[in-house]
Amino acid sequence: MARNEFRFVVDGVDLSAEQQTLIAAEIQKAGLAALRTADARLTNPLTVGHGNIKLRPEWYGLWVIDGPFAQDLGQKINDIGFWIQR
Repeated sequence: MARNEFRFVVDGVDLSAEQQTLIAAEIQKAGLAALRTADARLTNPLTVGHGNIKLRPEWYGLWVIDGPFAQDLGQKINDIGFWIQR
């Protein structure tokens, strides 16, 4: 399974928690748009992430997981009750 990681780093600028959350949301949108632009062939994508620094700082961002691992992880998330049907 291939893994590609892209980072956006801001150094030397003091940002409030609200600014960090807003920037994280915009970066998430840009990352998903870049996948569309690059015509990435995702078969069963699962996106995991958020911009809540207090909850899990190491999860500050967005993970796009695809393939069998996405199916397995998605089922585990459903099993513990994070699935909300719309």
